Amino acid sequence: MKLIFTYSFFGLILFCACQKTSVYFQDNSISSDPNITFWDNYAVSLSTYKLDTFATSGDSIWLLGSHPDPEFGRISASGFAEIQRPETYPFKDVNVIFDSAAIVLIPNGSYYGDTTQPFRLTAYTLSENLGTDTASSKTYYNTSSTLRNNTPIASINTLIKPLRKDSLFMRLTESFSADLYQQMKNSTSAMNNQAGFRSYLKGICIEPDTINNKAFYQFAAPGGAGIIRMYYTVKGLYNESKYFDIQYIPSKQYNRILFNYNASAFSAFSPSKSQLIKSTELNNKAFLNNYTPSLIKLEFPDILDVKQTYPYVKVMRAELEIRVNQQLNTYPYTLPGSLIVYISNQNNDLSSILLSSATSSPQTGNLSINDLVANGTKYSYDITDYINTLISEGRFSTKSLFLSPYISSYYSSTSRLVVNNQTTDPDIRLKLYVLGL
Repeated sequence: MKLIFTYSFFGLILFCACQKTSVYFQDNSISSDPNITFWDNYAVSLSTYKLDTFATSGDSIWLLGSHPDPEFGRISASGFAEIQRPETYPFKDVNVIFDSAAIVLIPNGSYYGDTTQPFRLTAYTLSENLGTDTASSKTYYNTSSTLRNNTPIASINTLIKPLRKDSLFMRLTESFSADLYQQMKNSTSAMNNQAGFRSYLKGICIEPDTINNKAFYQFAAPGGAGIIRMYYTVKGLYNESKYFDIQYIPSKQYNRILFNYNASAFSAFSPSKSQLIKSTELNNKAFLNNYTPSLIKLEFPDILDVKQTYPYVKVMRAELEIRVNQQLNTYPYTLPGSLIVYISNQNNDLSSILLSSATSSPQTGNLSINDLVANGTKYSYDITDYINTLISEGRFSTKSLFLSPYISSYYSSTSRLVVNNQTTDPDIRLKLYVLGL
């Protein structure tokens, strides 16, 4: 099944321990009530859902590189595009000297992995067209591929400073550059229309070194879609150096993203299909990653047990706390700035977002960073209304929660989180303050 970032899930349940303890309230109206009981680690079941394939075309983003993640395995990304025939070009009737050509890409600041290591890319021409004609209606997925020629037309070995957003220049070979220049200079039949041009130059692909690269980056093109830059000199009384950008077709550009889960914590998953796996089968871990992509499902299988002691029960406060495990989420990985919680229906479709009762806006976790204390960094959510709804619906309730990046597509942000779900000290905890009468 192919998904265009539409989520559908199948529920699984895993049980965690709960602990009843004494509690002291700062709120005097609550602390004076002897009928309040506190649980600091009520049972939460976790599982990880991984999508199968997802659309990567038409985003005007080049995702390039490769990174070996100890939890998710090696993730590698290549970019493919059809080149737009330039309708006008400055070489035709001007006295110019052609200098050189290069593929130009600009980091947009988003990256995944270790940016201190050398970064290697190689570019090739395609040996088949993207699609059967010049139409742009086809959707390409992360598993799509287009055949290429074996001879490189450009390569680079450099360091990327993504936050500086310095342009990346991949110098094209002289033979490729000179031939492209001559096609334009002489107005050959390849320049008559897009069909002729794509017959001459079917497109390009840019591939990473999948062995030595330690990171991948998001790139944009100059002016939004420029990709091949032609450098030339206009001859005259004073020679003038100029350049001209040839664009790619945004609707016919896509990223191929491949996964190798071998020898990683994610090895229980298959790269080519959607799966939902219990944390007990993942060494008591649950995973969230927008590039894989995967989400964390949360259920509360024992929540109705709070009704066994008292005829009337109301949860006065329910706090979901997600502690960041420093060992599993250390450098070079950065935490998601925000995470939202979806409420799912009986089919595990994400039907709504958990909102704040005070502002009616989505809860994003209110990330609190404290690196001085072990597991002191955490996200927190008020799920009081949700828990009371579960209790009210009783054993027929089919609701569950999904922890997700607050994104609309796989490239919107870099979101990675790994949590432990050990029975004695889980990273995700439910704190309950229950009134029983």
